[in-house]
Amino acid sequence: MGALSGVDRAYVFERRPGDRLDNTHEWCGDGVAPMMDVLQDMPMDIIAPWRDGFERGEILHVPSMDDFDLDPDLRELMAMQGILGLLLVPLQWDGSIVGFVGFDRVKFASPFPPEVIRILIATAGAVGTILARAAANREIIYTRTELEKAVHQLSHQVMHDDLTGAPNRRAFHLAIEDALRRGQQFGAETCVAMIDLVRFKSINEKYGHVEGDRLLRQIVQRWRGIEMNGAEFFRIGGDEFAVVLVDPHAEQAIKTLIAKMRLTLGEPFTLQGQGARVDMRVGTTFAPHDGVTADVLAANADLALLTSKAEREEARQYSPDLRRKALQRHETAQELLAARPDRDFVLLYQPIVDLRTGAIVKVEVLLRWQNPTRGLLEPSQFMDVLCGLEHSRKVGRWVLETACRQVAEWNRRYSLDLIVCVNAFPLQIVTSDYVHELKNILQRSGLPHHCLEIEITENIAWQEGSHHLTVLKELSELSVAVSLDDFGTGFASLNSLIELDVQTLKIDKGFVIGLQRHDPRIEVLKAIRHMTKGLGILSVVEGVESREAFAIVRDIGFDFGQGYYWSHPTSPAVLAEMLGEEYLTAIKCR
Repeated sequence: MGALSGVDRAYVFERRPGDRLDNTHEWCGDGVAPMMDVLQDMPMDIIAPWRDGFERGEILHVPSMDDFDLDPDLRELMAMQGILGLLLVPLQWDGSIVGFVGFDRVKFASPFPPEVIRILIATAGAVGTILARAAANREIIYTRTELEKAVHQLSHQVMHDDLTGAPNRRAFHLAIEDALRRGQQFGAETCVAMIDLVRFKSINEKYGHVEGDRLLRQIVQRWRGIEMNGAEFFRIGGDEFAVVLVDPHAEQAIKTLIAKMRLTLGEPFTLQGQGARVDMRVGTTFAPHDGVTADVLAANADLALLTSKAEREEARQYSPDLRRKALQRHETAQELLAARPDRDFVLLYQPIVDLRTGAIVKVEVLLRWQNPTRGLLEPSQFMDVLCGLEHSRKVGRWVLETACRQVAEWNRRYSLDLIVCVNAFPLQIVTSDYVHELKNILQRSGLPHHCLEIEITENIAWQEGSHHLTVLKELSELSVAVSLDDFGTGFASLNSLIELDVQTLKIDKGFVIGLQRHDPRIEVLKAIRHMTKGLGILSVVEGVESREAFAIVRDIGFDFGQGYYWSHPTSPAVLAEMLGEEYLTAIKCR
């Protein structure tokens, strides 16, 4: 149990007649001096500071001896053993202390993790049973089969997940170490794969955690029926699993195994009489070329999984480039966290034009970051990182308030009914007070509700859980329109258009840039227009840069256009000039 727990020393002290204590069993890690021969016939007084707690069955957890109040003699005894931190669990029988079991740290002081505490408590239960029998019979009875059974049961509990019975995170790390040894011995590759279930959070929300737990057990049961060919799978927490295998052709072997595991998820699971589907995303890494330690391989596979989830791929293999990008993202995140919205960010505005009249009917507000060392940065250089930070809520609130105030002022100055389109950050939409905050901003700015349109990306449309759907429904009830941005290039489905209740669809610029007559993309654009018209959804074509593209999308029948043909994103002062009567007249005649 000491080796399993990663501690430096493990031991048993038994109480002898005359209130004496003997160290009867001891295990020491590499480089740790044994103490069993020294610690014999010790007076019970050595546990005096915590004897009352022991009699109540309490454990003693001392992360650092420096922070523990001890008399000089006892501190000297601890120092002699080199103890920097310790964990003790009493052994009791018939209301009396019959000994204790303990773990020591002698290389460094740190708190003992909860799972290590559970291991020692379970060990105390097994040892206490044996000592109780010895005390009752006045002799030491070590029944080998009973001891082996107790150790086997304890090891299984420590190494397996309570819910599914699958090997757990602790077993996973030990399996990687064993796989590395075997791989080195036989000249084979070791593969570590991290697996995350897709849509599990939504299932938990819809059916509840009891059914979610049942689903996890069903998944593990299906995977147990797969021919693993020496590979092992583990549940390492929540809806996260892992696989470890050793094979001379590990890359092909893991692809075959993952395909089998994915296939078992193809058949719907029955929850509360309804069919529920889940899928999986995977990150893989290989030893020895990606790393030669368990910690490095687990971290690499986890990074590959995170990339797979972020880019919505079924699987991603680790490469050093992923680590480099992760470090860049970390540096960018640190700079963003230090950025003040009203000082370090800039808002630009781009007009959205009615394709039939040429009039500016909307403006989209676009965020730029004035980085202190890299200058003015485009969204592609920082937005992905900002979207994952809590700081995005603060930035998003500033963007919304500034844009609403600006457009309300333009509407008053020019007697317009201009609509401002503001992108929402994913973490804003899942905030419980987002709608309340938005209403307060509209009230303070004086902008009517129908003059605000919230743009969402597929990151929001596809995020797990249902809270964002509730928020979007509340926005529609407030007469605040919702538009889905960059449609046609990612994963947004026709079903998501209905489920999200969007009022406007923004067609990605990839369909329009360089568009000419007889371009095959025209047929796709016609199909999109037919769909939006049938659904009663307004359409905005992004990326219109030429007169020919403008004429094509206008003739197809799209509602609005946006792009360099009319204007680049520009400052509030320049856009104010564009809203003047002279410019409006000119653009209508274009």
